[in-house]
Amino acid sequence: MVHDVLIIGTGPAGLAAGTYAGRAALDTLFFEAESIGGELVNRHEVESFPGFPDGVAGTELRSRLVEQVEQYEVDVELEAVEAVEPGEGDEPHVVRAGGAAHEAETVIVATGSHSEPLGVPGEEEYEGRGIFHCATCDGPLYQGERLAVVGGGNHAAIDAVFLTEYGSEVLLLTPDEELSADAAFREEVADADGLTVRTGVEVTEVLGSDGVVDGLAVVNAEGEAETLDVGGLNINVGSVPNTGFLDGAVALDDEGAVVVGPNMESSVEGIFAAGDVRQDSVFEIGAGVGDGITAIESAKEYL
Repeated sequence: MVHDVLIIGTGPAGLAAGTYAGRAALDTLFFEAESIGGELVNRHEVESFPGFPDGVAGTELRSRLVEQVEQYEVDVELEAVEAVEPGEGDEPHVVRAGGAAHEAETVIVATGSHSEPLGVPGEEEYEGRGIFHCATCDGPLYQGERLAVVGGGNHAAIDAVFLTEYGSEVLLLTPDEELSADAAFREEVADADGLTVRTGVEVTEVLGSDGVVDGLAVVNAEGEAETLDVGGLNINVGSVPNTGFLDGAVALDDEGAVVVGPNMESSVEGIFAAGDVRQDSVFEIGAGVGDGITAIESAKEYL
């Protein structure tokens, strides 16, 4: 069976594409390796999505997007995609997942991104043992602990404020001279009780004992080595596109993101990318939704 479109990923970009595919009565199949809704399940609050002036919980936004796409006849395979094989000539593209080959005239890659590592000693050893990436999921596990959040952008600021609900103290650490988060988020950080911002701080090692994190070795703004006692570390220093399965299938940039044109089409005709996985993404949920709509409209034109 040859589908009209295969959508890889069910985050905001993928769900938006699926909704428009369903409205167009396209034969649509989703693939999802983890949770339907993508990173939305890890976002305690989304403050910048149009239509929600007071913000919206990530889980609520996920539920609404899923409910909308479920109005249409689209199928979901909860399998990790292993490879994408571009079709030659008039041949369909092939997506391999769960040991099976699935064919489609068009493919939309909407697999998002994952947290970029710090790349310091101790990080791999203590992953999941005090190092965590989802504040919403894991924050309650660190009740009463002194916590550190590394990063200076919007996500780091949001998570640091959220973690003050659980931690005895939260340290927001950035190697830069100031936070790069938007003004609104910087204001929230400034107003949060129990949250301390330290700029010019570089983490050099994650420390631990008895198999769990108990501190950080850092170089402070004065260039001095220092040890910070913490019981948990949330890493928010950037994102890496989830494109490992695309090895050799389409052109990727130096960061591993899919190279696309204005219509979201990749270097291969009929294969599109949307959201955080594409080159020059702005890593915003609203932008991902727009990408997904652009990608499916371009796919419809291709069909």
